[in-house]
Amino acid sequence: MLRSLTAPLVTALLAGTLGFTACAQAERTLFLHPPNSTQLNFPALSRIVEQEAGLHLKADPSDDPGDDPLLSILDRSADLAIVENTRTFTDGVRTVLPLYEGVVHFSARKGFDPAEFRDADRQLRVEIVNNSHTAALMARLIAERSEELSGDFLRWREGDPGQPDLQFYVGPINPQNTDWFREGFALIPLGRMDAAGAEFYIDGIQFLVPQLRAARIPALTYNLPGNEAGIDALAVDMLLVAHAQLRDETVYDLTATLLEEKARFVAVEPALFRWLRSEFDEHELAFPLHRGARQYFERDEPGFLERYAETLNFLVYLTVLLLSGLLALGRWRARRRKDRIDGFYARVLDLRAHQGQRLPRELLEELEGVEREAFEALINERLAADDSFRIFTELVHGLRRDLERRS
Repeated sequence: MLRSLTAPLVTALLAGTLGFTACAQAERTLFLHPPNSTQLNFPALSRIVEQEAGLHLKADPSDDPGDDPLLSILDRSADLAIVENTRTFTDGVRTVLPLYEGVVHFSARKGFDPAEFRDADRQLRVEIVNNSHTAALMARLIAERSEELSGDFLRWREGDPGQPDLQFYVGPINPQNTDWFREGFALIPLGRMDAAGAEFYIDGIQFLVPQLRAARIPALTYNLPGNEAGIDALAVDMLLVAHAQLRDETVYDLTATLLEEKARFVAVEPALFRWLRSEFDEHELAFPLHRGARQYFERDEPGFLERYAETLNFLVYLTVLLLSGLLALGRWRARRRKDRIDGFYARVLDLRAHQGQRLPRELLEELEGVEREAFEALINERLAADDSFRIFTELVHGLRRDLERRS
């Protein structure tokens, strides 16, 4: 009977163990939805992550150009994605950490003049490279605020008729990656769109979109028309995000590897990972921190006892002081009650000492007065009816019997 029960139990335990191992192994393989705007050396980066954290990093197999990385996270076709910090909060998505800085590169076809679109029949054609959310947001703001434009524009895509007038590209400053740049275009500052409102294109847009910050493309960074001089621009953090249900341990290991092995990542992709940092304001993130990342960042935080050690010491001192005071008060009250009873003792003993000198009736009346006063004190002053008080009553009763026999 025991053997018949043991065999299924062992089988169930083995199946459970194998199932848990398979789940744990699956958690060590992570699919990343890479940004279309960045040419990642994916094999080299994956090799570092696998060597240091034992995590197998793979490209999202369902990734197509133009796919929304957040949707890939939500439908679980990808575990990780890189998105712009200007994205709107989406439930189920959490930040691992800001990975690198994306800068808005703004270019226009040669000979472009915003005034030509004032009351023109043809709409302004704008190309948003790689379907960037930040670029689309800025194009809309510029079209709405510019005095020269009609407040609207046509979203131009590859394959559409004609050529675009303007081009927005959001990505790291990387002179080795210029595939996005169109022939016959030139990089221009944002203020070129409207000289009268040039201040808006840096300060005003930052006010409307707080996740953006001022940046500058130094002169001659790119061997491209327009970069003969420095260009004022705007930058946004590119966030590495994960599904909220991704295991805390997995995200902890990934965060630790990215930050602690920064030098190795920079050697592979210097334009990206030189921006990697552990100090950032999490309140400025579009998505809250993943629990695993938070555990890593708070690993050296003092515990509760360390953080509040001085306060706890003060409370302990205060408690000891209070208890000492209460004990002292209790002893003082007990001594005071005993002194009060001792006074009644002395009066009864004085009456007994005068038995032969005074009339018994007088002594009895005085004895009853002492007894009545003692019982009133017992009630009003909360004297303890302890052994001392019982001895007092026995002393009174004994003296009363002697006086009654003599009277």
